[in-house]
Amino acid sequence: MKTTKIILTMICLAALLAVSGCGQKTEVLSLGPDGYGKITLPNGVTVLVNRDETTSLTSARILIGGGVLTETVADNGITNLMTKMLLKGNDSLSADQITERLDFLGASVSADCYRDYSAITVTSLTENFDEVLTIISRSLLSPTFPEEELTRLKQEMEGAIKASNDNQTQASGKLFWKTAYGDQGYGLPLLGTMESIGGITADNLKSHFQKFVGGKNLIFSIATDLPAERIGDLAQQRLGAIKPEAETIAPPALALQAEKTGFISFDRNQSFIFMGYTLSHLAPAEVPCLALLNELMGKNVGSRLWPLRQVEKLAYAVYSLYSLDKYDAVFQAAIGTDTSKVQQALASLNREWDRLVKDGVAEGELADAKVSLKNTMIFSIDRKAARAGNMAYYEYIGYGYRYPLELMAAGDRIGVNEMNDFIKRKLTDDRKYLSIVGKQ
Repeated sequence: MKTTKIILTMICLAALLAVSGCGQKTEVLSLGPDGYGKITLPNGVTVLVNRDETTSLTSARILIGGGVLTETVADNGITNLMTKMLLKGNDSLSADQITERLDFLGASVSADCYRDYSAITVTSLTENFDEVLTIISRSLLSPTFPEEELTRLKQEMEGAIKASNDNQTQASGKLFWKTAYGDQGYGLPLLGTMESIGGITADNLKSHFQKFVGGKNLIFSIATDLPAERIGDLAQQRLGAIKPEAETIAPPALALQAEKTGFISFDRNQSFIFMGYTLSHLAPAEVPCLALLNELMGKNVGSRLWPLRQVEKLAYAVYSLYSLDKYDAVFQAAIGTDTSKVQQALASLNREWDRLVKDGVAEGELADAKVSLKNTMIFSIDRKAARAGNMAYYEYIGYGYRYPLELMAAGDRIGVNEMNDFIKRKLTDDRKYLSIVGKQ
C-alpha cells in the first residue's frame, strides 16, 4: 500500500511538473558529431549534453554555483548542509519516502559541496531517469528542511569533521588551504567546523536556498542514451519551473597569508606533508602546462618524486596533484613519511622543486608526460558519471564543457620552451606554502 501511494504521488508530480514547463519556448538542442551540445532554458538553467548509446545508463549532475565562497567563518558548512538537505524532504515526499523510491529505482544519488559549487549527482537506468529527476527536481522546487532531519544530518557531519581532522592526509590538505588563504574564501573547509555547524538552523538553510538556488546559478549536465529531441524537453519539464533569480556570487579576495607554514601536532609515528604553490586562475592555454607538470612530477611510478620513496626510502605515500578553481589553481606535492624523517623529506621536496624551476624539463620526459596525460584524460571521460561531472565542472570554472576533449590536443602542442617558461613564471617562492600534520 505504501509503495502504491508513492507511485501515485510520483505520477501526480510528473504531471504537475510537465504542466509547469509548458508554455515556455525551449532552445532547440543541436548535438555536434561528437555527441556534445548545450542549451539554456528560459529560466536560465544551463543544460550540457553528451549523447552516448554505448550503455542504457544516464548520469547527470545539477551544479549550484557558490560552494564555500558563499560562506563565512560563522556559517561555514551551510552550503554542504543545504545541498544534502534538499534530499531530506519536499512538499510531497518525506526523507524516508525519497530514499525508498530512489533505492527502488536503483538510482545512485549523492550531494556534495566543493570550493566553487555544490552538486547533486545521479546515475540510473535510462528507463528510470525521468522519475528519478522528477523526485530531485521537486526537492529543488519545494524543499522543507525538516528540523529532525537537520538534527540527524548535523550529527553525521560533525562525525565526518572529526574523522577528517583525525585523518592526517585530510587534515594536512585542509591545513594547506587555510595556511594559504586564511579563514576566508578557499581557505574555509568544505564541511565546516564543529563550531560553525552547531549554530546553523533550518531558517538559515532556507535563506541560503532562496539566495543561491535559481536558474541563473544552475547547470544541468547529462550523459545519456536518450534521443536528442527528448533531452531538451525533459530538462524543461523537470527544471523549467525553478525560479530564475539567484544572488550574484562575489569573487573571493584570495589574500595570500604572510606565514608560509602551517603545522598541527599529531603524536604518531607518521607525518603527512603538502608542499606546493597557489596560482592565479590559469588561462585555457596554460592549463595543459599544469596538467603535464603533474604527470611528470608525481602522478605516476617513475615520475620525479618517485625516487623519494623507491631510492631514499622516505615515503609510504608520495604523489603530486593539482586543482583548478574558478579564481585560482593549486599545484602540490604530497608525502607521508616517518616522523623521524620529516626534515629529510622537506629537504628532498625542496630539492625537487628547486631542480624543476632551475633546470626545467627535458624533451624526453615531456614526451612521456604527454602520453600519460592522454591516458589520464581518456580515463576521466570514459564513464558517463565522470563525463557528466566534468562537463558541469569545466563549464562553471570558465573553461567550457568540452574542455577535457580539448585538453588532450592542447597538451600535444606544448613545447619544452613553453613548458619551462610556465614553470619559471608560476612556481615562485612568494606563492609557495607548506602544511605538516605530525611531528617536526
